[in-house]
Amino acid sequence: MSREINYLSKSVLLMFVLAGVFLLIGKIPEFSIGMLDYKKVSFVSDLFEEKKAEDTTATPAPLTMAPATDTCASGLVCVKDYSKDTFGLDVFFHALDSAAHKQVRIAWFGDSFVEGDICLEHLRDTLQATFGGSGVGYVPITSEVAGFRQTVIHQYSNWNHCAIVGERDKTMNIGFGGSVAVPRSQASVTYKAVKRQRLNKFENAFLFVRNVNEISIYLNDSATPIPAANKIQKVRLAKNLSEVKLTVAAADSSEFYGVSFESSAGVLLDNYAMRGNSGTGLGYVKEEMYRQMNALHHPDLIVLQYGLNVASPKSKNYDWYTKLFSNTIELIKRSFPNSCILIVSCPDRGEKFDGEYQTMRGVKELVAAQETLAAKHQVCFWNLFEAMGGDSTMVKWAGMKKYPFANKDYTHLTFYGGKEVSNIFMSTLLFEKEKYDKRKPVAAAKPENKSL
Repeated sequence: MSREINYLSKSVLLMFVLAGVFLLIGKIPEFSIGMLDYKKVSFVSDLFEEKKAEDTTATPAPLTMAPATDTCASGLVCVKDYSKDTFGLDVFFHALDSAAHKQVRIAWFGDSFVEGDICLEHLRDTLQATFGGSGVGYVPITSEVAGFRQTVIHQYSNWNHCAIVGERDKTMNIGFGGSVAVPRSQASVTYKAVKRQRLNKFENAFLFVRNVNEISIYLNDSATPIPAANKIQKVRLAKNLSEVKLTVAAADSSEFYGVSFESSAGVLLDNYAMRGNSGTGLGYVKEEMYRQMNALHHPDLIVLQYGLNVASPKSKNYDWYTKLFSNTIELIKRSFPNSCILIVSCPDRGEKFDGEYQTMRGVKELVAAQETLAAKHQVCFWNLFEAMGGDSTMVKWAGMKKYPFANKDYTHLTFYGGKEVSNIFMSTLLFEKEKYDKRKPVAAAKPENKSL
């Protein structure tokens, strides 16, 4: 007679064994081997707690709460002022009140989100139409986006160049615009005005150059001597021209940085954006170089707009970035003690996750880390991610049937999208200026900051 098998006890034993295996698997930390990424899993978490939605909130929190003395207009995302006295943009707004008879300069440091004057061409034009001024501002000698930019026609040849992004030559002094160019034989650069209002002529053109020996360049085929100087010079080239061509006949060790096209009064917006820059690249520029910029080309407002080259779907902790970017902010604050500083957050960026395009994981954490930096260093902060519309904005913009605002990389804007972001920022800026105007008697009592 065969012995009866106890299946019940074996089943119970198997259940305990499997439970133990699942518990052990849940203890294995995440790791990567080559292209393999192992994500930590738990098969039994649902037995012990309710299933929680994925945490998309930022890990770091701002060091202090934003001032709540003013409310924001409906539909706007206002600037958060973390400065000591909450007068973080007042120097800039005070300068705007005098724009009819003096220059008001904005230095916009950014990444590929605004390179080639995407966003900034419309913002510049709107500011100049509102407060006065003309001109495209600072344009480097060499540029990756020379053929793409629509606000100036820019061509160059026969230059050795170095920038804060990519391979660097430590013997070359990178300029405040993030690059430097040294002429080879018959080096030339040509700038032509475009047929647009406020950009159709060069009212004033200034060359930024550092030459330890006297040199001679050709401006539109006319020899122009430049005296020796062991620091950057801002050399007036011409007035009221539609084309500026510079030629250096022989190879020379002089360092050329760029040309500024500007009106004598009104708003000037200099675009120092460079693709691939996380903002930490600004640290490759010597502090003395920034101080010379402050003396020669003083900005009333400095914008630090970064994030596309930092955001990662694999990261919720950006401590490494905040440490590095803290150094950048302190460098800028030391070099430009009388300038307003505004940190603009990472914009929305899309990725394909679980079969659908959505906001890239890690973007919100980065935005929160950037706000924490603004609070720590007591400067102003504007949440571009939120102002654009928040979650999946890039996906929606790229999916527009006609005149899409974003490209299908779900990262970069089209010029239509640039205009939209410009309008959003301009509306915010005008609202902040209106708040300043209402308390102007208080602000006017503060001593006016002057450049070095």
